[in-house]
Amino acid sequence: MKKFLILALFIGLGFNATSCSKEPTTNVQNIIEEFVKTHFPNETVLAIIRDGYDYDVTLSDYTQIDFDGSMFSKPTWDEVDCRRSTAHTAVPATLVPTEIADYVNRVYPGQSIVKIAKDRREWDIELGNGIEIEFNSKFVVIEMD
Repeated sequence: MKKFLILALFIGLGFNATSCSKEPTTNVQNIIEEFVKTHFPNETVLAIIRDGYDYDVTLSDYTQIDFDGSMFSKPTWDEVDCRRSTAHTAVPATLVPTEIADYVNRVYPGQSIVKIAKDRREWDIELGNGIEIEFNSKFVVIEMD
């Protein structure tokens, strides 16, 4: 019985060590690289840091992308930050919902979106002039800073 308990302990520790790996799985890496190829075709991935089911990605131009995942779904982007980018002055238009782009063009003509974040209930953007705008899920402005 004692040998069985020791064996079970080592097996449990082995599973724990593999689940805390800082390396993304091949499938996750493919999802991230496809995203980069689609929205940032001239950039390469410098680093992918795994934190549980979340991934922090740094591109060759220092754009930061956060991917949010879960045990049951593939990771999806939840934040793109181009503020430190050496090549991009704005978040790619392919990532900005039409309603948000139209609002920015109408209210802040000439300003670009340098950061965008989303979750189930809201979208947050930051403009090149530092203004931060929060939208609800129906793209109605709920806060400005």
